[in-house]
Amino acid sequence: MGIINILPPQTANKIAAGEVVERPASIVKELIENSIDGKSTNITINLVNAGKEKIEVIDNGVGIHKDDVPIAFLRHATSKIKDEKDLEKISSLGFRGEALPSIAAVSKVTLITRTTGEDFGVKYVIEGGKERLFDVAPANLGTRIIVEDLFFNTPARRKFLKTTATELNYITDLVGRFIMSHPHISFQLTHNNKPLIKSSGDGDLKHCLSEVMGWETAENSIEVDFSYENMTVTGLIIKPVLTKSSRSGQMFFVNNRIVKSSMLAKALEAGFNTLIPIGRYPQGVLNIQIQVEDLDVNVHPSKQEIKFKDEKAVFYLVKEGVENALKNKSLISEFKHTNVSRQLLNPGNREKIPKESEVSKAIEESSVLEIKEIEYTTPIYSHNVTSIKDSTNSLSQPAQQVFDLPEEEQYLHPFFKTLKILGQYANSYIIAVDSEQIYLIDQHAAQEKIYYERALTQMHTKPIIQQIVPMTLELKKGYREKIQENLELFISLGFDLDFLDGNNIIVRGLPFFINKTVSLQLLFDALEELIFNDDITAIKKYKEAVLALISCKGAIKANHKLSFMEMEQLVKDLGKISNPYSCPHGRPVIVSLDKYSVEKLFKRVT
Repeated sequence: MGIINILPPQTANKIAAGEVVERPASIVKELIENSIDGKSTNITINLVNAGKEKIEVIDNGVGIHKDDVPIAFLRHATSKIKDEKDLEKISSLGFRGEALPSIAAVSKVTLITRTTGEDFGVKYVIEGGKERLFDVAPANLGTRIIVEDLFFNTPARRKFLKTTATELNYITDLVGRFIMSHPHISFQLTHNNKPLIKSSGDGDLKHCLSEVMGWETAENSIEVDFSYENMTVTGLIIKPVLTKSSRSGQMFFVNNRIVKSSMLAKALEAGFNTLIPIGRYPQGVLNIQIQVEDLDVNVHPSKQEIKFKDEKAVFYLVKEGVENALKNKSLISEFKHTNVSRQLLNPGNREKIPKESEVSKAIEESSVLEIKEIEYTTPIYSHNVTSIKDSTNSLSQPAQQVFDLPEEEQYLHPFFKTLKILGQYANSYIIAVDSEQIYLIDQHAAQEKIYYERALTQMHTKPIIQQIVPMTLELKKGYREKIQENLELFISLGFDLDFLDGNNIIVRGLPFFINKTVSLQLLFDALEELIFNDDITAIKKYKEAVLALISCKGAIKANHKLSFMEMEQLVKDLGKISNPYSCPHGRPVIVSLDKYSVEKLFKRVT
């Protein structure tokens, strides 16, 4: 007797459900896609316990004809394709005919729907794949589907679900991507009767970005619109002053379909080129419009993976689209009046004036300057501003070295040449103006980036070494050997080292951009973490990460008083590097405040 068995339909359906339904977010995705295919302009998603107990999706689409309702819950039943030729030109989001039967196989589903021209709708109940009710019922135009008790009949799979917070995060991220891929549709997401996210559906992508990623990201976005070989990429990229430590700020769509693609991520990053600091990733929301014949979406049951007929052409499209969008654009982090959030403008949320040290700390830690409307309870007379008048003051510490650049390296960014220096705030920020705006420049981040870029260029030629009085350092056990293994790296950076007995080394020379007053012990202690970081595998990235750390240690610190000439020279040098807008760690170097924003803060305009 043979040992191969034909599985009963009930068992086969549960296995098939595993391909489509991994978690509550999988169900939300399939149901939203059905609503979009059904020409909905308003979609509401209500969750209980992150969808583990209940998922409800309500739309105002065309609905499902009463005769088609039971058929929709049969496997491979679909209105999207008729034969295999249609697989070569899929334009709808859903097409496999597996979503509803797979969901119904592992949950309790109630469907209420009505189509145009019908006086009544129908109600259909199916539990674990078995029909329980099919009857006439009052219903609004469109479809309402309720999914309850997920995995009630497969408890082993329910145990693999994450915490409520994690599962909810998956769904929130997913709905955000739908908002960005379909700006003309209004979405609303609630959890346990509390609203989480809502979009207007007005078609404005920047409004969507603000609703999903916040006003700061939206205000620092740049429009992308580029075509190549019958393909078009549109969307928004975010200025490199706002980067992330992961690719979580990247969204890609192909013909408005949510997709995952490492190739598209690399193309986006290639478009930013050297503007992005080491260990950081650019943000962007990009939609590629392409002929359906030139791609295959039928790769995986989740329909998020995709194959392009010509990947090189798509890579070029995205890379060039990003590069073109960045050309001739100001990459300064902008502070506009809309940055003052509605919550802060609410009189009930006014705050007492913080101490000056707290203000300085807040500005230093913030990724963009944020000014709050505050209630003046005490007068403020001193703002610790170094004005032009005291520019001749001598410094208590040796001045940091500045670069004497040859003529051919003058101003890559002429904008910096137009700035007029007013002074220094809190011995940390340079205040400058032009005819349009006020600018604050972080002196530490500015010199850190100058050092970094010059050192990076020098690293690829012959390193310049500054000789110092030899100094012996005692390192932690194993660190000396690790430096020996990476000696080529240290030499290429500009270190002159010798090895002594035990855990000791002797340092005779340093990279030219390191301030000689920096503690070598602290410098090498900081380098230790990078040297032992096995995650940095590419030697190029390794060198860049070390350079970023060394540049930070060598740069002017906050709370360091500068003369007017030093401030002026620092700003000039800033205009001579390729990316003066963000430091190697991803923080902004300069932020701007326009006249309208100032007048808004003083209630001179509405």
